[in-house]
Amino acid sequence: MPTDTKEKTLKLSLSMIQRRSFSSFSYDDISRKLGVTKAAIHYHFESKADLGMALCERIKKAMQDRYEQSLNGIRTRREHPWNFIENIISTIGPGDNCPISSLQADYENLPARLQEKIRELSELQLELFRSLVREYAPRLRNEDFVVTAFLGIKGALLYRRILGQKFFVTSLQSIRKQFDSSLKEQTGAGKRK
Repeated sequence: MPTDTKEKTLKLSLSMIQRRSFSSFSYDDISRKLGVTKAAIHYHFESKADLGMALCERIKKAMQDRYEQSLNGIRTRREHPWNFIENIISTIGPGDNCPISSLQADYENLPARLQEKIRELSELQLELFRSLVREYAPRLRNEDFVVTAFLGIKGALLYRRILGQKFFVTSLQSIRKQFDSSLKEQTGAGKRK
């Protein structure tokens, strides 16, 4: 079986997750859209859980690559950790969900091994953002605002699908403003004598 079927299956499945959810499509849907047999998909991914595991690995690698780019930017050009968020958001279209959020929405209905992979992805996503903030602001004393900002961003992405891009941009600007303010306050950079 050609490996391009594997790659095309992964790309299409990722798109379908972002548009709908993991549980909302079948191998039959994929085979029709790709013009291949279900057997061709099963050749690469014996079960849908196997496909889910491969998608999680793909998402993880992309996220780690963005993290490394952002970390290098912080170290060499003193870029802001927010660039990591912007890089992630740039891969999510206006009508799409964050793929991790989509997988989280299906969490309870997925096999245990896929649930564990989604848990790992969720923890990694948050930890990478925390790490970038620590790198950017080594004197940081309290990371609670990192979690709050991150969750606000994830919520804004969900609401964008319903309330539109203008709402999303306004929300993101508000979150960024609060994030920057908290970062300055936490590191002492914003204090005056």
